[in-house]
Amino acid sequence: MQLIKSGPADGHDTTSSMPAGGWHTRQNLRGSLLAAPPSHHVSSRVLGAAYPFLTESGDPFTGAYIGENVLARSPFSFDPWDAYAAEHIRSHSCVILGVKGTGKSMLAKSWSTRLIRVGRKVAVPNDPNGEWVRVAEYVGGRSIRIGPGLTAKINLLDVGDPIPGWALETWRHHVLQTRRATMRTVIGLVDQSRELDPEEHTALDDALEQLGSGRNVTVPHLYQVLTVMAASGSDNAVPAKRLAHVLRRIVQGDLSGMFDGPSTVTFDTAAPMMVVDTSALKKASTLTQALARLATTTWIRQATTGSNRTERVVVHEEAAIELMNMVHGGEGLTEQVAGEKVARHDGVSNWYLLHRIADLKALGDDGSAVRTQALGLLADCETRVTYAQHAAEIPDTAMQLGWNDTQADRVKKLKKGEGLWQVGGRTALVKNICTPGEEAVFRTDAHGGVRA
Repeated sequence: MQLIKSGPADGHDTTSSMPAGGWHTRQNLRGSLLAAPPSHHVSSRVLGAAYPFLTESGDPFTGAYIGENVLARSPFSFDPWDAYAAEHIRSHSCVILGVKGTGKSMLAKSWSTRLIRVGRKVAVPNDPNGEWVRVAEYVGGRSIRIGPGLTAKINLLDVGDPIPGWALETWRHHVLQTRRATMRTVIGLVDQSRELDPEEHTALDDALEQLGSGRNVTVPHLYQVLTVMAASGSDNAVPAKRLAHVLRRIVQGDLSGMFDGPSTVTFDTAAPMMVVDTSALKKASTLTQALARLATTTWIRQATTGSNRTERVVVHEEAAIELMNMVHGGEGLTEQVAGEKVARHDGVSNWYLLHRIADLKALGDDGSAVRTQALGLLADCETRVTYAQHAAEIPDTAMQLGWNDTQADRVKKLKKGEGLWQVGGRTALVKNICTPGEEAVFRTDAHGGVRA
Protein backbone atom coordinates (compact mmCIF):
# COMPACT_ATOMS: atom_id res chain seq x y z
CA MET A 1 0.00 0.00 0.00
CA GLN A 2 1.40 3.38 -1.00
CA LEU A 3 1.27 6.22 1.50
CA ILE A 4 -0.12 9.31 -0.18
CA LYS A 5 1.14 12.61 1.06
CA SER A 6 -1.37 15.36 1.54
CA GLY A 7 -1.16 18.76 3.00
CA PRO A 8 -2.50 22.26 3.08
CA ALA A 9 -2.21 24.68 0.20
CA ASP A 10 0.61 26.64 1.82
CA GLY A 11 3.07 23.84 0.99
CA HIS A 12 3.54 22.44 4.53
CA ASP A 13 4.18 18.71 4.04
CA THR A 14 2.65 16.14 6.31
CA THR A 15 2.04 12.42 6.15
CA SER A 16 -0.73 12.38 8.75
CA SER A 17 -4.37 11.90 7.89
CA MET A 18 -6.73 14.85 7.54
CA PRO A 19 -7.58 16.28 10.98
CA ALA A 20 -11.19 16.05 12.03
CA GLY A 21 -11.54 19.82 11.86
CA GLY A 22 -9.81 20.07 8.47
CA TRP A 23 -6.55 21.82 7.67
CA HIS A 24 -6.26 25.15 9.43
CA THR A 25 -4.99 27.54 6.81
CA ARG A 26 -5.67 31.15 6.07
CA GLN A 27 -9.15 32.08 4.74
CA ASN A 28 -10.48 28.52 4.52
CA LEU A 29 -13.30 29.28 7.00
CA ARG A 30 -12.30 26.41 9.26
CA GLY A 31 -12.14 28.58 12.34
CA SER A 32 -14.94 28.80 14.89
CA LEU A 33 -17.67 31.21 13.82
CA LEU A 34 -19.76 32.60 16.64
CA ALA A 35 -23.02 34.41 15.87
CA ALA A 36 -24.22 36.81 18.54
CA PRO A 37 -27.61 38.26 17.55
CA PRO A 38 -28.87 41.10 19.72
CA SER A 39 -31.20 39.99 22.46
CA HIS A 40 -34.90 40.85 22.14
CA HIS A 41 -37.47 40.74 24.90
CA VAL A 42 -41.14 40.36 23.98
CA SER A 43 -44.22 39.32 25.86
CA SER A 44 -46.71 36.76 24.52
CA ARG A 45 -49.27 39.54 24.31
CA VAL A 46 -47.09 41.68 22.03
CA LEU A 47 -46.03 38.68 19.96
CA GLY A 48 -49.64 37.61 19.47
CA ALA A 49 -50.58 41.08 18.22
CA ALA A 50 -47.59 41.42 15.91
CA TYR A 51 -47.85 37.96 14.31
CA PRO A 52 -51.49 36.95 14.67
CA PHE A 53 -51.69 34.13 12.13
CA LEU A 54 -48.25 32.70 11.49
CA THR A 55 -49.28 29.37 13.01
CA GLU A 56 -52.52 27.44 13.02
CA SER A 57 -54.63 27.26 16.13
CA GLY A 58 -57.44 24.91 16.98
CA ASP A 59 -58.41 21.67 15.31
CA PRO A 60 -57.55 21.32 11.60
CA PHE A 61 -60.35 21.69 9.07
CA THR A 62 -61.67 18.55 7.43
CA GLY A 63 -63.10 17.91 3.98
CA ALA A 64 -61.73 18.15 0.45
CA TYR A 65 -57.99 18.69 0.06
CA ILE A 66 -57.14 22.18 -1.22
CA GLY A 67 -53.36 22.35 -0.96
CA GLU A 68 -50.70 23.48 1.49
CA ASN A 69 -51.09 25.94 4.33
CA VAL A 70 -47.95 27.89 3.47
CA LEU A 71 -47.40 29.38 6.92
CA ALA A 72 -48.06 26.22 8.92
CA ARG A 73 -46.42 23.94 6.31
CA SER A 74 -49.31 21.51 6.63
CA PRO A 75 -52.06 20.13 4.35
CA PHE A 76 -55.20 22.26 4.15
CA SER A 77 -58.64 20.74 3.59
CA PHE A 78 -62.07 22.31 3.78
CA ASP A 79 -65.75 21.44 3.49
CA PRO A 80 -68.39 24.12 4.23
CA TRP A 81 -70.76 21.60 5.81
CA ASP A 82 -68.05 20.10 8.02
CA ALA A 83 -66.95 23.58 9.10
CA TYR A 84 -70.53 24.48 9.95
CA ALA A 85 -71.04 21.29 11.94
CA ALA A 86 -67.85 22.06 13.89
CA GLU A 87 -69.21 25.60 14.59
CA HIS A 88 -66.32 27.33 12.80
CA ILE A 89 -68.80 29.22 10.58
CA ARG A 90 -72.50 30.11 10.67
CA SER A 91 -73.18 29.95 6.93
CA HIS A 92 -72.18 27.62 4.11
CA SER A 93 -71.56 30.23 1.42
CA CYS A 94 -68.24 31.58 0.20
CA VAL A 95 -66.76 34.59 -1.62
CA ILE A 96 -63.68 34.04 -3.81
CA LEU A 97 -61.90 37.25 -4.83
CA GLY A 98 -59.09 37.57 -7.36
CA VAL A 99 -58.14 39.51 -10.44
CA LYS A 100 -57.67 37.62 -13.70
CA GLY A 101 -54.74 35.25 -13.85
CA THR A 102 -54.36 34.73 -10.09
CA GLY A 103 -55.85 31.22 -9.85
CA LYS A 104 -59.36 32.04 -8.63
CA SER A 105 -61.11 29.89 -11.24
CA MET A 106 -58.64 27.04 -10.77
CA LEU A 107 -59.48 26.97 -7.06
CA ALA A 108 -63.24 26.87 -7.72
CA LYS A 109 -62.84 23.94 -10.13
CA SER A 110 -60.40 21.87 -8.10
CA TRP A 111 -62.19 22.45 -4.80
CA SER A 112 -65.66 21.71 -6.19
CA THR A 113 -64.62 18.50 -7.97
CA ARG A 114 -62.90 17.24 -4.83
CA LEU A 115 -66.01 17.98 -2.78
CA ILE A 116 -67.89 15.74 -5.21
CA ARG A 117 -65.60 12.91 -4.13
CA VAL A 118 -66.73 13.34 -0.53
CA GLY A 119 -70.40 13.23 -1.49
CA ARG A 120 -71.38 16.80 -2.41
CA LYS A 121 -72.97 17.89 -5.69
CA VAL A 122 -72.25 20.97 -7.82
CA ALA A 123 -74.32 23.20 -10.11
CA VAL A 124 -73.07 26.02 -12.36
CA PRO A 125 -76.11 28.01 -13.56
CA ASN A 126 -74.11 30.22 -15.89
CA ASP A 127 -70.91 29.22 -17.68
CA PRO A 128 -70.18 32.23 -19.93
CA ASN A 129 -66.95 30.82 -21.40
CA GLY A 130 -67.96 27.17 -21.68
CA GLU A 131 -64.98 26.22 -19.49
CA TRP A 132 -66.97 24.20 -16.94
CA VAL A 133 -68.24 21.78 -19.60
CA ARG A 134 -64.97 19.83 -19.54
CA VAL A 135 -65.03 19.87 -15.76
CA ALA A 136 -68.52 18.31 -15.76
CA GLU A 137 -67.32 15.60 -18.16
CA TYR A 138 -64.30 14.99 -15.92
CA VAL A 139 -66.51 14.12 -12.91
CA GLY A 140 -69.21 12.31 -14.87
CA GLY A 141 -71.69 15.18 -14.79
CA ARG A 142 -73.87 16.81 -17.44
CA SER A 143 -74.01 20.09 -19.29
CA ILE A 144 -76.81 21.91 -21.09
CA ARG A 145 -76.19 24.53 -23.78
CA ILE A 146 -78.60 27.39 -24.32
CA GLY A 147 -78.53 30.37 -26.65
CA PRO A 148 -80.11 31.96 -29.74
CA GLY A 149 -81.00 29.40 -32.38
CA LEU A 150 -80.53 26.42 -30.08
CA THR A 151 -83.39 24.06 -29.28
CA ALA A 152 -83.00 24.10 -25.51
CA LYS A 153 -85.53 26.25 -23.66
CA ILE A 154 -85.85 27.05 -19.98
CA ASN A 155 -89.23 28.16 -18.71
CA LEU A 156 -88.94 31.32 -16.62
CA LEU A 157 -92.00 30.25 -14.63
CA ASP A 158 -90.92 26.64 -14.01
CA VAL A 159 -91.37 25.85 -10.30
CA GLY A 160 -90.20 22.25 -10.23
CA ASP A 161 -91.99 19.32 -8.66
CA PRO A 162 -94.37 19.73 -5.70
CA ILE A 163 -92.61 19.35 -2.37
CA PRO A 164 -93.63 16.11 -0.62
CA GLY A 165 -95.61 16.64 2.55
CA TRP A 166 -96.86 20.08 1.62
CA ALA A 167 -100.59 20.71 1.61
CA LEU A 168 -102.07 21.67 -1.77
CA GLU A 169 -102.86 25.19 -0.60
CA THR A 170 -99.35 25.66 0.79
CA TRP A 171 -97.84 24.58 -2.52
CA ARG A 172 -100.18 26.82 -4.49
CA HIS A 173 -99.17 29.80 -2.35
CA HIS A 174 -95.48 28.97 -2.84
CA VAL A 175 -95.91 28.80 -6.63
CA LEU A 176 -97.71 32.14 -6.70
CA GLN A 177 -95.03 33.82 -4.59
CA THR A 178 -92.20 32.36 -6.69
CA ARG A 179 -93.75 33.38 -10.02
CA ARG A 180 -94.66 36.81 -8.73
CA ALA A 181 -91.06 37.45 -7.66
CA THR A 182 -89.68 36.14 -10.96
CA MET A 183 -91.99 38.25 -13.09
CA ARG A 184 -91.28 41.39 -11.09
CA THR A 185 -87.59 40.87 -11.84
CA VAL A 186 -88.25 40.07 -15.51
CA ILE A 187 -90.41 43.15 -16.02
CA GLY A 188 -87.82 45.30 -14.24
CA LEU A 189 -85.10 44.03 -16.58
CA VAL A 190 -87.09 44.41 -19.78
CA ASP A 191 -88.54 47.79 -18.84
CA GLN A 192 -85.26 49.38 -17.79
CA SER A 193 -85.41 48.94 -14.02
CA ARG A 194 -88.88 50.42 -13.69
CA GLU A 195 -90.65 49.31 -10.53
CA LEU A 196 -94.26 48.17 -10.78
CA ASP A 197 -96.88 50.60 -9.49
CA PRO A 198 -99.65 49.33 -7.14
CA GLU A 199 -102.15 48.84 -9.99
CA GLU A 200 -99.66 46.76 -11.95
CA HIS A 201 -98.96 44.62 -8.90
CA THR A 202 -102.66 43.90 -8.64
CA ALA A 203 -103.01 43.08 -12.34
CA LEU A 204 -100.02 40.74 -12.20
CA ASP A 205 -101.36 38.96 -9.12
CA ASP A 206 -104.79 38.51 -10.68
CA ALA A 207 -103.30 37.10 -13.88
CA LEU A 208 -101.09 34.63 -12.00
CA GLU A 209 -104.05 33.58 -9.83
CA GLN A 210 -106.02 32.74 -12.95
CA LEU A 211 -103.18 30.57 -14.28
CA GLY A 212 -103.08 28.44 -11.13
CA SER A 213 -100.13 26.35 -9.94
CA GLY A 214 -99.67 24.00 -12.91
CA ARG A 215 -96.07 23.27 -13.79
CA ASN A 216 -96.34 24.06 -17.50
CA VAL A 217 -97.45 27.68 -17.09
CA THR A 218 -95.27 29.87 -19.33
CA VAL A 219 -94.73 33.55 -20.10
CA PRO A 220 -96.93 33.31 -23.27
CA HIS A 221 -99.78 32.04 -21.05
CA LEU A 222 -99.34 35.04 -18.76
CA TYR A 223 -99.20 37.35 -21.78
CA GLN A 224 -102.49 35.95 -23.10
CA VAL A 225 -104.25 36.44 -19.77
CA LEU A 226 -102.98 40.02 -19.51
CA THR A 227 -104.13 40.72 -23.08
CA VAL A 228 -107.63 39.50 -22.27
CA MET A 229 -107.66 41.60 -19.10
CA ALA A 230 -106.53 44.65 -21.09
CA ALA A 231 -109.57 44.32 -23.36
CA SER A 232 -112.03 43.63 -20.55
CA GLY A 233 -112.72 47.18 -19.46
CA SER A 234 -112.15 46.23 -15.81
CA ASP A 235 -110.11 48.18 -13.28
CA ASN A 236 -107.12 46.05 -14.25
CA ALA A 237 -107.39 46.84 -17.96
CA VAL A 238 -104.94 49.75 -18.16
CA PRO A 239 -102.14 48.27 -15.97
CA ALA A 240 -102.63 44.86 -17.65
CA LYS A 241 -102.12 46.51 -21.05
CA ARG A 242 -98.85 48.06 -19.90
CA LEU A 243 -97.58 44.73 -18.58
CA ALA A 244 -98.65 42.92 -21.76
CA HIS A 245 -96.63 45.35 -23.87
CA VAL A 246 -93.54 44.61 -21.77
CA LEU A 247 -93.94 40.82 -22.05
CA ARG A 248 -94.61 40.98 -25.78
CA ARG A 249 -90.87 41.33 -26.39
CA ILE A 250 -90.34 37.87 -24.86
CA VAL A 251 -93.30 36.25 -26.62
CA GLN A 252 -93.16 37.77 -30.10
CA GLY A 253 -90.39 40.36 -30.17
CA ASP A 254 -86.61 40.51 -30.09
CA LEU A 255 -86.32 38.37 -26.95
CA SER A 256 -88.43 35.47 -28.21
CA GLY A 257 -87.19 31.94 -28.80
CA MET A 258 -85.52 31.03 -25.50
CA PHE A 259 -87.97 31.70 -22.68
CA ASP A 260 -91.36 31.50 -24.41
CA GLY A 261 -92.31 27.87 -23.84
CA PRO A 262 -92.10 24.89 -21.49
CA SER A 263 -88.63 23.73 -20.48
CA THR A 264 -87.20 21.29 -23.00
CA VAL A 265 -84.36 20.26 -20.70
CA THR A 266 -84.42 18.65 -17.27
CA PHE A 267 -82.15 19.14 -14.31
CA ASP A 268 -80.53 15.80 -13.49
CA THR A 269 -80.56 15.86 -9.70
CA ALA A 270 -78.53 12.63 -9.55
CA ALA A 271 -75.64 14.01 -11.62
CA PRO A 272 -72.57 15.00 -9.57
CA MET A 273 -72.31 18.25 -11.54
CA MET A 274 -74.76 20.15 -13.73
CA VAL A 275 -73.52 22.99 -15.92
CA VAL A 276 -75.52 25.41 -18.05
CA ASP A 277 -73.24 26.46 -20.90
CA THR A 278 -74.18 30.03 -21.88
CA SER A 279 -71.17 30.70 -24.11
CA ALA A 280 -73.50 30.93 -27.14
CA LEU A 281 -74.88 34.14 -25.59
CA LYS A 282 -71.61 36.06 -25.87
CA LYS A 283 -72.86 38.09 -28.85
CA ALA A 284 -76.43 38.34 -27.60
CA SER A 285 -77.80 41.55 -26.12
CA THR A 286 -77.08 42.39 -22.51
CA LEU A 287 -80.79 41.99 -21.75
CA THR A 288 -80.90 38.50 -23.26
CA GLN A 289 -77.89 37.49 -21.18
CA ALA A 290 -79.53 38.89 -18.06
CA LEU A 291 -82.75 36.96 -18.69
CA ALA A 292 -80.75 33.79 -19.29
CA ARG A 293 -78.94 34.20 -15.97
CA LEU A 294 -82.25 34.74 -14.21
CA ALA A 295 -83.87 31.75 -15.93
CA THR A 296 -81.06 29.30 -15.23
CA THR A 297 -80.52 30.37 -11.63
CA THR A 298 -84.25 30.18 -10.86
CA TRP A 299 -84.56 26.86 -12.69
CA ILE A 300 -81.76 25.29 -10.66
CA ARG A 301 -83.08 26.70 -7.39
CA GLN A 302 -86.54 25.25 -8.00
CA ALA A 303 -85.17 21.91 -9.20
CA THR A 304 -83.08 21.31 -6.09
CA THR A 305 -85.65 21.87 -3.33
CA GLY A 306 -87.96 19.47 -1.56
CA SER A 307 -87.16 15.80 -2.12
CA ASN A 308 -84.24 16.82 -4.37
CA ARG A 309 -82.55 18.74 -1.56
CA THR A 310 -78.94 17.71 -0.93
CA GLU A 311 -75.67 19.38 -0.02
CA ARG A 312 -74.96 21.25 -3.23
CA VAL A 313 -72.43 23.90 -4.25
CA VAL A 314 -73.81 26.55 -6.62
CA VAL A 315 -70.96 28.34 -8.40
CA HIS A 316 -71.80 31.90 -9.50
CA GLU A 317 -69.28 32.75 -12.21
CA GLU A 318 -68.95 36.50 -12.86
CA ALA A 319 -71.07 37.12 -9.78
CA ALA A 320 -70.79 40.91 -10.06
CA ILE A 321 -72.63 40.83 -13.41
CA GLU A 322 -75.29 38.53 -11.97
CA LEU A 323 -75.84 40.85 -9.01
CA MET A 324 -75.96 43.88 -11.32
CA ASN A 325 -78.73 42.20 -13.29
CA MET A 326 -80.59 41.66 -10.03
CA VAL A 327 -80.31 45.36 -9.24
CA HIS A 328 -81.66 46.27 -12.67
CA GLY A 329 -84.44 43.77 -12.12
CA GLY A 330 -85.87 45.78 -9.25
CA GLU A 331 -86.17 43.50 -6.21
CA GLY A 332 -83.83 40.76 -7.43
CA LEU A 333 -80.95 41.65 -5.12
CA THR A 334 -83.28 41.90 -2.13
CA GLU A 335 -84.54 38.41 -2.87
CA GLN A 336 -80.99 37.04 -3.29
CA VAL A 337 -79.97 38.46 0.09
CA ALA A 338 -83.10 36.98 1.65
CA GLY A 339 -82.38 33.67 -0.07
CA GLU A 340 -78.87 33.62 1.36
CA LYS A 341 -80.39 33.71 4.83
CA VAL A 342 -82.09 30.36 4.20
CA ALA A 343 -79.42 28.81 1.96
CA ARG A 344 -78.24 26.70 4.89
CA HIS A 345 -81.74 25.25 5.28
CA ASP A 346 -81.85 24.52 1.53
CA GLY A 347 -78.53 22.68 1.70
CA VAL A 348 -76.84 25.19 -0.63
CA SER A 349 -73.35 26.63 -0.51
CA ASN A 350 -73.28 29.64 -2.85
CA TRP A 351 -69.84 30.52 -4.19
CA TYR A 352 -69.59 34.09 -5.48
CA LEU A 353 -66.60 34.58 -7.79
CA LEU A 354 -65.61 38.26 -7.91
CA HIS A 355 -62.63 40.21 -9.19
CA ARG A 356 -62.63 42.78 -6.39
CA ILE A 357 -64.70 44.32 -3.61
CA ALA A 358 -65.21 47.46 -5.71
CA ASP A 359 -67.48 45.40 -8.00
CA LEU A 360 -69.98 45.13 -5.14
CA LYS A 361 -69.68 48.79 -4.21
CA ALA A 362 -70.34 49.76 -7.83
CA LEU A 363 -73.86 48.36 -7.55
CA GLY A 364 -75.07 51.47 -5.74
CA ASP A 365 -74.09 54.86 -4.38
CA ASP A 366 -72.46 55.24 -0.99
CA GLY A 367 -75.14 54.83 1.68
CA SER A 368 -77.72 53.46 -0.75
CA ALA A 369 -79.84 50.44 0.11
CA VAL A 370 -78.44 48.54 -2.87
CA ARG A 371 -74.82 48.94 -1.77
CA THR A 372 -75.75 48.03 1.79
CA GLN A 373 -77.46 44.87 0.56
CA ALA A 374 -74.50 43.90 -1.63
CA LEU A 375 -72.00 44.32 1.20
CA GLY A 376 -74.44 42.53 3.49
CA LEU A 377 -74.33 39.57 1.12
CA LEU A 378 -70.55 39.60 1.54
CA ALA A 379 -70.92 39.70 5.32
CA ASP A 380 -73.21 36.66 5.23
CA CYS A 381 -70.40 34.62 3.65
CA GLU A 382 -68.14 33.64 6.53
CA THR A 383 -65.69 31.84 4.24
CA ARG A 384 -63.70 34.36 2.22
CA VAL A 385 -60.79 33.53 -0.05
CA THR A 386 -58.72 36.38 -1.45
CA TYR A 387 -56.23 35.93 -4.27
CA ALA A 388 -53.91 38.68 -5.49
CA GLN A 389 -55.41 42.15 -5.75
CA HIS A 390 -54.21 45.35 -7.39
CA ALA A 391 -52.30 47.49 -4.91
CA ALA A 392 -54.87 50.28 -5.12
CA GLU A 393 -57.61 47.86 -4.00
CA ILE A 394 -55.83 46.65 -0.87
CA PRO A 395 -56.84 49.40 1.62
CA ASP A 396 -60.57 49.21 0.87
CA THR A 397 -60.54 45.41 0.71
CA ALA A 398 -58.73 45.29 4.04
CA MET A 399 -61.39 47.48 5.60
CA GLN A 400 -64.30 45.45 4.20
CA LEU A 401 -62.80 42.07 5.12
CA GLY A 402 -61.33 43.10 8.45
CA TRP A 403 -57.66 42.51 7.68
CA ASN A 404 -54.92 43.73 9.97
CA ASP A 405 -51.68 45.19 8.58
CA THR A 406 -49.95 41.81 8.49
CA GLN A 407 -52.73 40.20 6.48
CA ALA A 408 -52.91 43.12 4.05
CA ASP A 409 -49.15 42.92 3.52
CA ARG A 410 -49.35 39.19 2.80
CA VAL A 411 -52.03 39.73 0.15
CA LYS A 412 -49.72 42.17 -1.62
CA LYS A 413 -47.14 39.40 -1.92
CA LEU A 414 -49.39 36.52 -2.94
CA LYS A 415 -48.15 34.38 -5.80
CA LYS A 416 -50.36 32.79 -8.43
CA GLY A 417 -52.40 30.02 -6.86
CA GLU A 418 -52.04 31.36 -3.31
CA GLY A 419 -55.00 32.71 -1.38
CA LEU A 420 -55.69 34.19 2.02
CA TRP A 421 -58.49 32.15 3.61
CA GLN A 422 -60.69 33.65 6.30
CA VAL A 423 -62.93 31.01 7.86
CA GLY A 424 -64.98 32.52 10.65
CA GLY A 425 -62.35 33.84 13.04
CA ARG A 426 -59.48 31.76 11.65
CA THR A 427 -57.02 32.58 8.89
CA ALA A 428 -54.68 30.55 6.68
CA LEU A 429 -52.48 31.21 3.66
CA VAL A 430 -53.13 28.35 1.25
CA LYS A 431 -51.43 27.32 -1.98
CA ASN A 432 -53.85 25.45 -4.22
CA ILE A 433 -52.18 22.28 -5.50
CA CYS A 434 -53.47 20.40 -8.56
CA THR A 435 -52.24 17.29 -10.31
CA PRO A 436 -51.07 17.54 -13.95
CA GLY A 437 -54.22 15.67 -14.97
CA GLU A 438 -56.42 18.18 -13.18
CA GLU A 439 -54.58 21.13 -14.68
CA ALA A 440 -55.10 19.71 -18.17
CA VAL A 441 -58.87 19.83 -17.55
CA PHE A 442 -59.21 22.97 -15.46
CA ARG A 443 -56.98 25.24 -17.55
CA THR A 444 -58.53 24.49 -20.92
CA ASP A 445 -61.78 26.11 -22.02
CA ALA A 446 -64.04 25.05 -24.88
CA HIS A 447 -61.84 26.94 -27.38
CA GLY A 448 -58.52 25.51 -26.25
CA GLY A 449 -57.32 28.65 -24.55
CA VAL A 450 -55.48 28.80 -21.26
CA ARG A 451 -57.33 30.26 -18.33
CA ALA A 452 -56.54 30.84 -14.70
